[in-house]
Amino acid sequence: MRFISVIPAALALFLSGAAGAQSWETFINQENFFSANFPAPPAQSQTAYVSLKGKQLPAHVFAATVPAGSRLSGTYSITVVDFGNAKDEMSSAVEHAADAVRARGAIKYDAVENLDLHATRRLTVETAAKTRVMAEILFAENNRLYISVAETSLALPPPAQFQASLQVIDDKGQRIRERTLLGLPEGTKQPLFSGGIADEPETVAALMRGSWRMPGGSCQTPYFKSGMRSKNSRGEEVMMGTVVNGANTVNGMLIVENSRAGQFVDPIRFQALMLFDPQGDKLGILSLGGAAAAWPNVTLEKCNG
Repeated sequence: MRFISVIPAALALFLSGAAGAQSWETFINQENFFSANFPAPPAQSQTAYVSLKGKQLPAHVFAATVPAGSRLSGTYSITVVDFGNAKDEMSSAVEHAADAVRARGAIKYDAVENLDLHATRRLTVETAAKTRVMAEILFAENNRLYISVAETSLALPPPAQFQASLQVIDDKGQRIRERTLLGLPEGTKQPLFSGGIADEPETVAALMRGSWRMPGGSCQTPYFKSGMRSKNSRGEEVMMGTVVNGANTVNGMLIVENSRAGQFVDPIRFQALMLFDPQGDKLGILSLGGAAAAWPNVTLEKCNG
C-alpha cells in the first residue's frame, strides 16, 4: 500500500544545497480556525471570493513564497472563505474551488479523499509553465472553505509536507478530528481512510516495520530499522526507529496515525525529518529537513526475517 492519495505518483519533498536556510514550521491562525506547516511565515491578506452563483464572500489568504535556489522553492497558500452568508451554496463550494485548480493545466490526480477525517477534493495539476500545482480543498463544520495550494517546479519533488499538514481547529485551538462530508455534491462517497492511509496505527506500522537496506546493501547494517511502538507526548501513536546514512545516524519517531502518518520526526523538537512512502516490499524515504536536510531521497528493499 502506498500513500498515493496524499501524493498520487510519488511522495517526496525538495532538494538543494540552500536547504538549511528554510525549514517547516507550524503556523496557527485562531481567527480562521486552522493550522498548517509553512516553509516561511505567510503573508496575510483579505480578498473577496466569488461563489458559483456570483456572490462575493469574505476570504483571508495566507501565502508564503520561497525563492529559487532552495529545496523548498515555490509558493504555498491557504485561502479561507467564510460561507456564513452563502450556506445555500455549501454543496457546490468544494467543486467550484476545484474547477479553478483544474483550469490551470493537465490534471494528473483528482479524487475525493480524506484529510484528518475531513472529506476533501485532492488534485494535482501540471501547468504549461512546467510547474506542479497540488491542492487540498475541504469544507468544515464552521462554514468555512479551506483551499490549500502549493505550486513548485516539476524539477522538484511534490510538497507533501504542506499538503498533508492542514488541520481545522476549534475556538480553543484544539484539533477537530471528526468524520465529515461537507461542501461536496449530494451522493458523494467518502473514503474510509484519513490522511490517505488506513486509519489504523497497527496497519500503518506493519507497512514500515522491520529492517530496510539500500539496493545491494547489507541487512547487517540496514539504512532503516524500526523499533518499539509507543505514544509520544502529544498522544500520537509512533514507532521508534533509526536511520543510518553513511557516518550519520538519526534516531526518531515514525508517526503511524492520522494525516501525518509516515512522518519521521525528531523525538525532542517534533520537527519532521523524513517522509516514509511504503511500496510493498520497498520503502521510499524522502528528506524533509533538520538533520536529514541534505540527504538524498532513497528507495529501500526490505530485509527478510
